[in-house]
Amino acid sequence: MYSYIPNFLTFLRLFAAPVLILYLIIDQSFSGKYFGLVIFIFVILTDFLDGYLARKFNIESNIGRVFDPIADKIMVILLFAFFLGINLVNPDKLFVSLILILLITREIMISGLREFVSAEKADLSVTQLAKWKTFFQTILLIFLFFDYIYLFQSTVVSWSIDLFCLVTCLLTWYTGMQYIFKAFDTANNG
Repeated sequence: MYSYIPNFLTFLRLFAAPVLILYLIIDQSFSGKYFGLVIFIFVILTDFLDGYLARKFNIESNIGRVFDPIADKIMVILLFAFFLGINLVNPDKLFVSLILILLITREIMISGLREFVSAEKADLSVTQLAKWKTFFQTILLIFLFFDYIYLFQSTVVSWSIDLFCLVTCLLTWYTGMQYIFKAFDTANNG
């Protein structure tokens, strides 16, 4: 009876990403920025909820397996690109901008790699470390929202965001390299 709910939540996230970005571009007020953060947190919760429901009620589907990571990538890439645009105009945010470029590059590259591997009928399953990467990226996006809204403004907070950007970038690229090595191994031995 409820088997459609996880896929509905996945597609809700898929369509929420461009709507959220458009909203953030249109409404630059404090309340608009804050509401954007609330929408993002809601979207994060739907991601956890759809996975939980699919596993708990054994209603995982091929549609969910394909579109859940796509919805995640679209949200992450669009928000990273949005914050990159915001940070590029601020010389004090050059480090964050460079990190965001690296994060966007990795996400697009690994998405392409997944397509290649799936065409080869090989498996490039999500690792536990990649799940931590997703968690770190989500927390980073929340920090970037806080910085964007000006909820916390100090040198210590700025350095903390820079440090968290660096840790997230290293973890993101480390998991990306794991996927690359696994894909090369699959291509050479498959």
